[in-house]
Amino acid sequence: MHFSIIMEFLSLLVALFHYKRLKETFYVYAIPFLFFVLYAEIGAAYYRSNHLVKTNHTGNTHIYLWISIAETIFYSWFFYQVAAGYVFKRLVKILATMLVLTYLFLFFFYFSYVGAYYIIMTVTGIYFTIMSCIYFYKLFINAGEENIINLASFWMAIGIFVFYSGISLVMVLHEMLMRQNVTIFGESLYNVIPQVLSIILYGCFIAAFILCRKKKTI
Repeated sequence: MHFSIIMEFLSLLVALFHYKRLKETFYVYAIPFLFFVLYAEIGAAYYRSNHLVKTNHTGNTHIYLWISIAETIFYSWFFYQVAAGYVFKRLVKILATMLVLTYLFLFFFYFSYVGAYYIIMTVTGIYFTIMSCIYFYKLFINAGEENIINLASFWMAIGIFVFYSGISLVMVLHEMLMRQNVTIFGESLYNVIPQVLSIILYGCFIAAFILCRKKKTI
């Protein structure tokens, strides 16, 4: 089993365990989100092991495309919740809508969209990296004496920043990584990097759930 799937499962368990503290906050919506991602990731792993890439023009990319749609919606909604200012909120809504529509266009109108999916994932990574940086900037200048490491939103944004800044580089370099076939402990580096990034992402989810308070929604 992939380590990322294990971390997704653990973060879902933590969210369920802290449900009473999450139910009146934005983070309660992480429960159905994590359930969907976990289900889809298990399905993608099963599909990959039972369907040869040579017999399918997209492999299991069609599953990850829907995961990307869910992630784009959920993480954009997160930044919309923590955003300060009309312009930033408007920007999040416009860019998120464009990305989701692009993913849907690939799924319904492209026969083979693996290469195009990598490009859109790169753009998505840049989008979330920039959103994270804007959030950090506004947080640091407005935090005052508050300890930001105790904020659930800080850890959520850290996870998103690390994951998408890393994954965008992987998407850009995927052809070179696959062609060179660099391995670590027998696993392709191309597959290991997303696993490590996912572990960090869902580890930050767990930290956010633990720090979340009923009266402090963000």
